[in-house]
Amino acid sequence: MKASFISRSYLFILLNLFLLTFCLPLNAESSMSVDQKIDQVLEPAANIAESVVFWSMPIGGGKAIPLVLIVLGTTALFLTIYFRFINFRALGVAARTISGKYTAKDAPGQITHFQALSAALSATVGLGNIAGVAVAIAIGGPGATFWMILVGLCGMTTKFTECTLGVKYRKVDADGKTRGGAMYYLQDGLKEMGMAKLGKFLAILFAIFCVAGAIGAGNMFQANQAHQQFSDTFGILNQGWQFGLIVALVVGIVIIGGIVWIARVTSFLVPFMCAGYMLAAVTVLIVNVGEIPSSIGLIFTEAFSGSAAAGGVIGAIIQGIKRGVFSNEAGVGSAPIAHSAVKTDRPASEGLVALLEPFIDTVIVCTMTALVIISSGMWNVKADAINQLDIVTAPESQSIVSTVETGTKFNLTGNESEQGTKWLEVKVFKEDVTGWVKSDDIKMRDGDGIWLTSEAFATVISWFPYLLSIAVILFAFSTLISWSYYAEQAVIYLFGKRNDVIISFKFIYCLFIILGAAASLGNVIRLADALFFCMVVPNLIGVYFLLKVVKKELSSYLDHVRTVDSSK
Repeated sequence: MKASFISRSYLFILLNLFLLTFCLPLNAESSMSVDQKIDQVLEPAANIAESVVFWSMPIGGGKAIPLVLIVLGTTALFLTIYFRFINFRALGVAARTISGKYTAKDAPGQITHFQALSAALSATVGLGNIAGVAVAIAIGGPGATFWMILVGLCGMTTKFTECTLGVKYRKVDADGKTRGGAMYYLQDGLKEMGMAKLGKFLAILFAIFCVAGAIGAGNMFQANQAHQQFSDTFGILNQGWQFGLIVALVVGIVIIGGIVWIARVTSFLVPFMCAGYMLAAVTVLIVNVGEIPSSIGLIFTEAFSGSAAAGGVIGAIIQGIKRGVFSNEAGVGSAPIAHSAVKTDRPASEGLVALLEPFIDTVIVCTMTALVIISSGMWNVKADAINQLDIVTAPESQSIVSTVETGTKFNLTGNESEQGTKWLEVKVFKEDVTGWVKSDDIKMRDGDGIWLTSEAFATVISWFPYLLSIAVILFAFSTLISWSYYAEQAVIYLFGKRNDVIISFKFIYCLFIILGAAASLGNVIRLADALFFCMVVPNLIGVYFLLKVVKKELSSYLDHVRTVDSSK
């Protein structure tokens, strides 16, 4: 029966994705209209979600900071102090735990500590480390990097806390399969404290937000940025839905196998991806070694000065925290879903393994990306142009009067949106031209996101963007498959283990890959941020109520570690 089910699932996804191609236009003109329609659909949803989720608290001087970022930042700091800086003093124990030294061989669960860490990292070490860092620097200046690092360090304790709870309250079925995550420690943990109704309500709320966050941050944003980098670098599959369809097919094949397949794929991909990306980043930094001291200086000085690109020091703080949390997901409640599948009978053991995620993801990978961008100087490039165009957009039906030189990039003024500087890239002509340039001959592009990181790498070796494109696709792919599992577990919590519901969800998830690849970066990233951060509220309520449970589990596990170490 199992083999038959997998076979039917596989055929169902492939058949639906194949039929979808007949619903999409097959020529360039009509496919562009589809992209525009998708963007129009997303824009009002992004506006509403963003205004609600990122309600900002005035802090004087005409400045304001989103309340959700204040909550996440103060929670991470409080937990770090509450657990007496466990994020630093238990690093050694965490590293040894990965090897399985302190875990019983017959412990319940489906995957090893390393596989659980890889699966969770594959969801966090993604485009947030590449495109997200660039967005933070483009909007908040180099100082945003400092706040990203701080969020990463303190977020280690938040990740430890929620993942310990994830294992503590997970469900182990008769067939050995596990179900876990914030839904279960909200439901059962608060029930133990006499707040069953509140726990059930928060669990359902979290599960709904988890599905929405998976579609936004874990799906559409990843597909969108991967397509942008791929099409810009290789010049093929320029229509987003074409690229998205191919990615959706591959993701659909993998996610049929559940957490075991996902863990196998990610445990192979994550070390390879991180090592390859870090090697490329180190190469750039070696070439720009003379700029590293000044780059580090900029990170610290602009973190506390008023010179950040948007909003001074407040702009740096907001973007640093926002991108830092988006990158490592500490406090969001997603990671406990992956870590709940680990083979262990001691919840705090996986909590300690989990605290390594923000360190690897934000403190190491994100910092490397930031240094590459800042040391290359690309974060502050101002194009030299004969005539600066005083426009924000170039409508499709209009032409632009300007003197154009071969390869000139025009820095457009008057754009105060959060999407950063917009550039007008003119096609390279055989000779300089003067006069009218039709809109068909130009390309509008955001001066941030994956493009900024790609340009920074290209300053050292011209073919680096090709390697980056491969890395981006792998990062996006690993994040897509991991978040599909997160959302699937939320769907199972809401509707039970019904095969028809699970398969239908997987198809819808793959469909949104296509939609995300076709939409504009602006609306995708705004909607993704909002949906992603919705998960924070119910999750952190549960975390605060269950702190004593975590403290007890930590004390028990550290005693176990000391006993094992003293016996050898």
